[in-house]
Amino acid sequence: MPEHDPAVLSYSHLSDFPRADNALHTLKKVASMVKPIMRARGWKVKQLVEFYPEQQNLLGLNVNKGQKVCLRLRYPGDRDQFMPFESVVDTMLHELCHIVHGPHNEQFHALWDQLRQEQEGLIMKGYSGEGFLSQGQRLGGSSVSPLEARRLARQQAEKRRAQGQGTGFRRRLGGSGAAPARNMRQAIAAAAERRKRTMEGCGTQRLTEKEIYDIGDTATKNGFRTQAEEDEANEVAIAQALWELVQEDKAKDQAGPSNDRSAASPSVTKQTPTAEAAASSQRQHKTWGGGWVCSICTLLNQPEFLCCDACGTKRSSDNHSDATSESSTLGEKRARSPEIIDLTEESPRPKPSAVSGSGKRAMAMRQQKPPEPAVSQFWMCGYCGQVMERQWWTCSSCGQMKESSK
Repeated sequence: MPEHDPAVLSYSHLSDFPRADNALHTLKKVASMVKPIMRARGWKVKQLVEFYPEQQNLLGLNVNKGQKVCLRLRYPGDRDQFMPFESVVDTMLHELCHIVHGPHNEQFHALWDQLRQEQEGLIMKGYSGEGFLSQGQRLGGSSVSPLEARRLARQQAEKRRAQGQGTGFRRRLGGSGAAPARNMRQAIAAAAERRKRTMEGCGTQRLTEKEIYDIGDTATKNGFRTQAEEDEANEVAIAQALWELVQEDKAKDQAGPSNDRSAASPSVTKQTPTAEAAASSQRQHKTWGGGWVCSICTLLNQPEFLCCDACGTKRSSDNHSDATSESSTLGEKRARSPEIIDLTEESPRPKPSAVSGSGKRAMAMRQQKPPEPAVSQFWMCGYCGQVMERQWWTCSSCGQMKESSK
């Protein structure tokens, strides 16, 4: 029985375009994939809209902090061909970040990468949309209680995790050995170029407010509106179970040696950016999580690199002084344990946590430790040697899934 308000209130698709039913299904599927993340932060999108703008590189748009989110589903110049689903979901995560952060600054990139990591964790646990696990098997229904659906979801996820341990590299029967790996530098440069295209595909920052509203209104007028149904209680319970497993894994990683460049957790109260932080975001190269981000190609470089490993742009000298303050801030964030938020509650909100005196002393000791190296942004396919960005969980060449979520 429906008991929860939907995170996305309505959909609008281009009904006059070919394969209109597929477009509406894709919008609902995208919303379904990101609902656990939205519920954990209390985010809502009033209308999720398919648009087909004249600007061929425009991929997404966020109007008035979630009042309307527009996504490009089809390739420019070919209305019959849909873009890869993973790419559309990543654009959706990008636009959701604009609910909190307007400019593409350090805080925006940190939040975007955190949402990607959480999304990947849900998928690795078997989440493929509300009420579904692997092979399209639906859990729940009118005969299954939310508590039972939640138990079954955890059971399936734990089974999948156990089966994935110690399996090593998987090979095809009769297949050849691993192909020679691509040049890592070329792979990094290609990944940086893809990230740059995604950034350029967002119109929130480079368009005027009037242009954003006009594009959003045009998409709505040309589309067919569909009211979203309320979420089933057992479907929310399934999402909650898998979300808990993701947060448990995250807590385990933070308890031991971790290379995770943590962004602001949803359990931490949002802080107002200071003037110093605003000035720091305008610098040519930015330090972030123990490394530094190149503003030309947005690649996260190792802290010891003096020039960008992808495009060769020289690192500015002011980043060396920023690294100390950044590592201190990172130590404070790691000192906090992530709170597992109950997605079955209505409109969950972050809860501020108080730090005791002993906690402050422990935090100060952590700040004195040298910053840990940034986590690798890439993984190599064990079968064909293809180098992939960390947010993708399957190889684009052979379809092999990566062995770990890190």
